[in-house]
Amino acid sequence: MKSLSALIGLGALALAAPVGAQQMTPQFFIEGLGGAVVPTFEIADVIETGGGFGAAIGYRVGPRWVLMGEFDYGMHQDKATGSADVTTLHYMGKVGYSLTGPRDRGWEAIVNLGAGAVSFDFEGDAERRDYFAINAGAKVAYNFNPMLALVLSPQGDIAFGKKAELSTTNAWVWPFTAGLRVSF
Repeated sequence: MKSLSALIGLGALALAAPVGAQQMTPQFFIEGLGGAVVPTFEIADVIETGGGFGAAIGYRVGPRWVLMGEFDYGMHQDKATGSADVTTLHYMGKVGYSLTGPRDRGWEAIVNLGAGAVSFDFEGDAERRDYFAINAGAKVAYNFNPMLALVLSPQGDIAFGKKAELSTTNAWVWPFTAGLRVSF
């Protein structure tokens, strides 16, 4: 009878192991974000801080590494008159490293570096100006469960522009946003 009980116990463990292995942290996530887009240094002499919104997608390639794509849209006023609209569009591909590792509940912190483009669209100009840009930032998330998190996303984007067009060769524009992350 003891051997039958042991056999049933081993069978139950064997069946439970694959079920437990399937309850991993989801690999994909999307984020909806909103907040402020803050220009600094010389570009701050040209455009004001404005509101913004964005979205991000991510894929966890391992327990600590994350590949991300992010888009942010900033709405600014020109500094000279305060009346002309200026929009900034940020397109970034990023590699992130989770300092905490993925969490089903509680806090997670990811630092990221990336590259892409930042576009400046000045009201009244015939064309939009697109510039190569680099990115550094973080994602700080509070996970309510494995599928839903509140996320803060401070990012720093540096666009390498033309002084004649932007009054600087390196426009520092910082999207500071918060929103929700849905993982699947």
